[in-house]
This record gives sequence, C-alpha cells and structure tokens, in this order.
Amino acid sequence: MREKNVLIIVIAIILLCVIGIGAYVSIQPNYKNITMSQMTLEVPESNVIVTNCSENYNIYNDTKNNLTIRSWSAKIANDPLDTNASEEIGLQAGENFGVNTTYNNISVFNKSGTYTYFDIDMEKCCMIVITGNNVDDVVHAAKTINKSSVVLFDGSSTMSESLSKILNASNLITPTASNPPSSVSTGSSSSKQSSSSPTLSEEMNGVVYSPNDINTAHTPQDVKQRMFDESDSNGDGILTGSEIDSMDYKLHNSPYAYRGPYG
Repeated sequence: MREKNVLIIVIAIILLCVIGIGAYVSIQPNYKNITMSQMTLEVPESNVIVTNCSENYNIYNDTKNNLTIRSWSAKIANDPLDTNASEEIGLQAGENFGVNTTYNNISVFNKSGTYTYFDIDMEKCCMIVITGNNVDDVVHAAKTINKSSVVLFDGSSTMSESLSKILNASNLITPTASNPPSSVSTGSSSSKQSSSSPTLSEEMNGVVYSPNDINTAHTPQDVKQRMFDESDSNGDGILTGSEIDSMDYKLHNSPYAYRGPYG
C-alpha cells in the first residue's frame, strides 16, 4: 500500500512538471527569421513579409504587433531610393527620440511607451531602426541582428552622403542635454573636413589620451566618453590614426552630439 502511494505521488509530480513546462512553452512568443537589407533578425511570428523598396532599402510593417522596421545597406551604387531611405529612417528615429533606457543590455529610446532601437554601422555601412510598443519585441529583434552577410559596393562617396543625410534627418528633433540618444552604434570611418579647418588628429597632434582633451563646448561628458570608448577599437585607452577619424566623425555627424566646433 505504501509503495502504491509513493508511486501515485511520483506520477502526480511528473504530471505537474509536464503541465508546468507545457504552460511555460505555450506563453513564450514565437519568432521568425527575416532578411532586411542583407541583415537577418528575428521578429514575432506573423504573415507579414518584408517590402523590398529597392536593393538597398527595405521596410517591415507588422501592424498586428505594432512593430515597424526600416533598414538600409550599401549593396548597390546609385540606388534611386537612397535619399528616401535616409529621410524615412531618420524621421522614424527622430520622431521617436525619448528617454534613453537600457533593457536586457540593449539601449533603446522610450517615448511614452513606444520603444525605438536605432543602429548605424559605419564599418558595414548599413543602418536599421526598429520601433514598437512591446519592448521585448524591439529588444529581441535588436539582439538578433546579424550583419555577417552584408556586402558593400565600392562607392564610399555615395555611402557617406546617405549616412550624412540620415544623421541630419534623425536630428530634426533635438535631444536635450540631460537625455541624449544613445542607440547609434558606429564603427571606424573617416570624416571629410573643410580645407580651412584642422582635423581633430591635427588638433591633438595625432594622439588623444582622454575625451577630456577634446574641446567640446556642446556635447555632454558622458556622450563624449561613450564616443571615445566606441572609437577605441583596440581597447588601449587612447585614440590614434583611424580611431581619431572615427571620433571626429561622431562629433560632427552623430545625433549624439550637438553642433559646434567639435560637437
């Protein structure tokens, strides 16, 4: 009799475990993999498909899950919609600048419950903006972005022009000093300077030992420190060569910064 009771208890425990696991699995969101502008990422399961506006510019608009994604990569030269992509991606990011929030190690803008992830990759020459009401969906999509298949054309001038346009468009809504955007990730890239003004490298004699060494009257210290850390590609705590160029580009073009002599 005792063995029978023990067996019943064991079976009951197993059933409870199975029911618990089943319930947990049933409430977990299902995701699908999509490809946008040569990048892949995961979004909530739906029958929505990616709109290929052009070779470079893609849109994903899931109205059921309130998730809108725009992406661009420099796949071909002289894409007729490069200007449209720059303006529309920039506007989506600019209109949704809000409180800078870190969620599951991903920086997003929170504007009254609307979350936006904005990424510009200078090295891969691609960009993506993800906006939605469900922060888990936005962050999951951002975390699963894979750029390993991004292939660029040989046309740096066109890429620079598009990147400049999107940064300018996204800055239509100016962030406040206490709440600058922080979801733009940038790689190394050379910035063009006018012949009448010295480059940052010339100003710093080829070495930047600390962000405090750079005279920026309009860019907050925490923003400048983040730019410095992003530009320090080898992690040695100083900037030289292309690292200074990357820092210079951020100060002049990123919506992190504020317009001035250097930010």
